[in-house]
Amino acid sequence: MARKHSYSYEMEPLFTDLPLPSQTPVTVLSPMMAPPPHMTPKQILMSQSAEQWEEFVREWLLALKGTGYVDVVGMGGANDRGADVAAFLTQRKTDGPWHCFQCKRYERSLTPAIAYPEMLKILAAVAVRRYREFPERYVFVAPRIGASLVQLLAKPGELKDEFLRAVAPGSRLSAEYDDDTLAAALDLAQVTDFSCFEAANLDKILEQHAEGPYHAQRFGTPLKPRPATGQPPMEHTANEARYIQLLLEVYEERWGCPADSPLNARAHPHAGRHLQSQREAFFCADALRLFARDSVPPGTFEALQDDIYNRVADFELRDFPNGYERLNKVLDTAGDMPLANNILVDYVHSNDRKGICHQLANDDRLTWCPKEGS
Repeated sequence: MARKHSYSYEMEPLFTDLPLPSQTPVTVLSPMMAPPPHMTPKQILMSQSAEQWEEFVREWLLALKGTGYVDVVGMGGANDRGADVAAFLTQRKTDGPWHCFQCKRYERSLTPAIAYPEMLKILAAVAVRRYREFPERYVFVAPRIGASLVQLLAKPGELKDEFLRAVAPGSRLSAEYDDDTLAAALDLAQVTDFSCFEAANLDKILEQHAEGPYHAQRFGTPLKPRPATGQPPMEHTANEARYIQLLLEVYEERWGCPADSPLNARAHPHAGRHLQSQREAFFCADALRLFARDSVPPGTFEALQDDIYNRVADFELRDFPNGYERLNKVLDTAGDMPLANNILVDYVHSNDRKGICHQLANDDRLTWCPKEGS
């Protein structure tokens, strides 16, 4: 009789425990009290309008202005002729070498079918001499670039062939052009190197945008750390002339130091120390100005200056026994005043406030020893 084989099975559990949901080790706030999660810059861009998208692209290119662009301008609108934003490499603008940026803000990915009409538009504009020069680079800037377009852009020869087939006479994409314009555009396409057409990478754009002055305002991100302020140079610089002259008048009035040379003040035990501390404040404020230039939109630092001026100007106009008292009252007021809602507020040091007063004096907006009748 044949012997039956016996099989041994390891018994596996029918059910297993589910892992706990991912969460922080300690709940600090209840879900109702916790702030909403921060949106990333990329998520914010996805929710913005076409106009905001084009503005973002201009901001990005302005951040690159020091890398070879002499100017960046918006050219969008119903008659943009294939260019939403233009970046010029010379003062000749579109009569010389330039780069064209086509800003496409769609809910769906940018495909060849969407790109071809824009490519035809710039070819037609150059063919009929709306622009004297064809752009050296034609860059599609869109939140999403479809895989099919990315693949074609990587093969310029195939891109040209597919484009010419898509916009051939009688096609839907070329229907809006008269015969002469279309023929001229297609002739230009035949001799154009299609490697000029490309698509920008959004992650790279955001990385470069973060180096410019518009990033923190647009996306609500913290500013970069402010660099440390160094000591002022031993020799006075040309841009210190006016505020130092006003200080020398204060020292002459208070301590009798002749105001005709800073050397007289520097030789005085009190005036010398005071002048050095005011120069340190001035250079501290100037460092803030440079930090603002590179980190926040134009006009932000000037708004801070105006805020301080509007608070101290009334005190500067009051009667004081001497310029030293007037100067100290203005500096104390600037140091104690609450600052208006300005993105730079958290980066303002106490010396910046004093230094801004000297910047205002440098611009003849403040004075310490007013002349008779002034």
